[in-house]
Amino acid sequence: MASPIESEIMNYLKSILGADLIEVYRQRERRIFANVKSEAVRRAIEALKNKYGDMRFMTLSAVDAGLDIEYLYHFHIDGIVLTIRTIRPKENPILESIADLVPAANFIEREISDLFGIRLVNHPEPEPAGLILTKDWPEDKRPLKKPFEGVLPSKARPVAEALMASGCVAPISAFVQKKREEAGLPKSAPFPFTDEKALSEYHGIIKLSGMGERAGFDWEKKKLRYK
Repeated sequence: MASPIESEIMNYLKSILGADLIEVYRQRERRIFANVKSEAVRRAIEALKNKYGDMRFMTLSAVDAGLDIEYLYHFHIDGIVLTIRTIRPKENPILESIADLVPAANFIEREISDLFGIRLVNHPEPEPAGLILTKDWPEDKRPLKKPFEGVLPSKARPVAEALMASGCVAPISAFVQKKREEAGLPKSAPFPFTDEKALSEYHGIIKLSGMGERAGFDWEKKKLRYK
C-alpha cells in the first residue's frame, strides 16, 4: 500500500501532466516510476522542483534501445526515489537539457551526449565534455551508440511490415503486380483486410498488443522505422 507521500507525489504528477503522463505507479516501497511523454519532461521536473524544495537530482541514465533512446531521470523526494522515464526516437537524436532547472544535471547530460552522439538543446555548455572521450572523437564511433535497427531480424522485416500495414503475409513485388495485370487480374490479390472497417479493427489489435511499437512500425508512413 502506498504511503501518504507516495500517493501525494503520484497524484501531483497526474494533476500537472494530465494526458502527458502515460503511467505512474509504485514499483515497490519508496520507489515511484513515471512514464512521461518527452515534451512534458521539463514541465514535470520544474513543477516538482517548485512543490518539493528539497528535491534532489540523483542521476540521469540513458539506454540505446535500437530504435529509440530511453532516458531515466532519478530524483530523491522526502525519502522517495522517483524515476521519470521518457523515450525519444533516434531519427532525431536530441536531448533537451534540464541543467538550467537542475544544475547538477550539467555533466551527466554532457557525458550522455559524448557516449551516445546525442545533441544537447538549450544546454549552458553544449560543447563536448572531454571527460570520457577526447573532444575530437569521431561522431560515428560513439561507444554506447547501437546501429539503428529494431528487434526483428532483417529478413523478417519486409514480411512484418506488409503484415502490419495491410494484413498481407508478404509484400507483392512490382514484377508480380505486372504479371497479374498482364493476366487480366488486379495488381494485388484480395487480402483478409481490404475492408476499411476490418482493417481498422485489425490495426487496433496490433496497437493494443504493443507489437507495432516493439517492431518500430510507423503508422503514418506504414513502414518499419529501420528504413
